[in-house]
Amino acid sequence: MDINEIYNIVLYSTAKNLSQGYVSPDDFNLTMNQAQKSYVSYLLGSFQQYTPGRAVARVEFGQNTIVRTRLAPIIYWDTLTVDAFGFCPYPADYLQVDAMFTEEGYERIRCVQQDSLYSYYKSQIDPIETNPIYILEDTGFHFFPEDIGNAEISYVGNPTDMEWAYTINGNGIPVYDSGASVDPVWDDASILEIIVRALAIIGVNLQLNVVEQYSMAIKNQGQ
Repeated sequence: MDINEIYNIVLYSTAKNLSQGYVSPDDFNLTMNQAQKSYVSYLLGSFQQYTPGRAVARVEFGQNTIVRTRLAPIIYWDTLTVDAFGFCPYPADYLQVDAMFTEEGYERIRCVQQDSLYSYYKSQIDPIETNPIYILEDTGFHFFPEDIGNAEISYVGNPTDMEWAYTINGNGIPVYDSGASVDPVWDDASILEIIVRALAIIGVNLQLNVVEQYSMAIKNQGQ
């Protein structure tokens, strides 16, 4: 589903459910990207979903295959260059670690909390020289031992912003510019979820199955 199809669904939905409903291209782009961020946060396990006595969100990354499959388009792989002090800044689009490995042999590098660092650092039975660790700091990763060299990371990153690009015709009407537009990376199931969230921001609260029906209606009309 490309960005033009998505815009048509949003326009169709607002026209049917919002009095004099219309969403400008700029408002559409802004709203869709807010909804996209909300969807990613939901899949990663928003802290707002946690309940007292149960430190697990209703939906969270790593919990099941479906969630991981949905996030697959924004799971990236990179090599981290660690400096002599064991530090490496986060990738520019970084959101959350999926897995961390040594560059040689792909041995797992464990994440530990700062309040547990001492016990790992001083351990005789689990030495960091052979079982490296890292902590999360404000601007990047801090590895131990600090001379670990490069590391390999699989991580969830920010998705590219969607954009319905356009030109203005002689009547002052926005006309879709497919060459300059940016399509979403998601599968159709995720796109529909994002549309539901975008519509809610606009003020149109619809169930997913209704949006699916609208999508089919638009396809049947050949829009």
